[in-house]
Amino acid sequence: MSLSEEKKKALQQYKNDDGHFSLVRNFRLADLITIMNGVCGTLSILSSARYLILASNLKTPPAEAISTLYFAHLLPILGFGFDALDGKVARWMGGGSMLGQEMDSLADLVSFGVAPATLAFTLGLRTPLDTLALLLFVSCGLARLARFNATVALIPSDASGKSKYFEGLPIPSSLFLTSMMAFWVKKDWYAGAQHGLSDVPFGKVLLWGDKGGYGEVHVAAAIFAVWGAMMVSKTLRVS
Repeated sequence: MSLSEEKKKALQQYKNDDGHFSLVRNFRLADLITIMNGVCGTLSILSSARYLILASNLKTPPAEAISTLYFAHLLPILGFGFDALDGKVARWMGGGSMLGQEMDSLADLVSFGVAPATLAFTLGLRTPLDTLALLLFVSCGLARLARFNATVALIPSDASGKSKYFEGLPIPSSLFLTSMMAFWVKKDWYAGAQHGLSDVPFGKVLLWGDKGGYGEVHVAAAIFAVWGAMMVSKTLRVS
């Protein structure tokens, strides 16, 4: 059976079910776990937004704002736990589904792409060039996930069906960046910190124009741009 015929057969279960909530009724346990990954990523983004609101309110106790910021960093890590668990559950129950594969990529983009970028913006990477670097990071994560879905059948797999290697850094590797930013928070190395640098490490450089203008960028933004480039690299293989 060709790959396209396998896909058509896998999608038939959704075509043949026209009842109410048919999509939900076709969910497997692994799919529900995948959704929890996306929930963690979304809640991290909302927690970052809540922190910015709390930090701007002079009446908010500093401890409440900081705990919200730490919570925003913790959630992608919890999301990774669900991301690792859904694959194990899918294999335990006889294999995953096409729906589950697509949902996994969407949830990963939220938890390990958009959420870390939002955290970086929250901590102080807010210049136009900073924003461009963060957009590049998220876009590379999106492209890397799409490439994986399109080519996963061509990558050699082991006896359990798991791919032997990944082309480019897997997007969950961005948890390293999330952990790095949590360390910055601990050291008060972020914008608006009560003590310490009151800005992210390494400071800013002026590439052109006047200080505070469009040509100013944080050195730390380059970390996200380089990380994005490594995610879409075809020559970098991770076992």
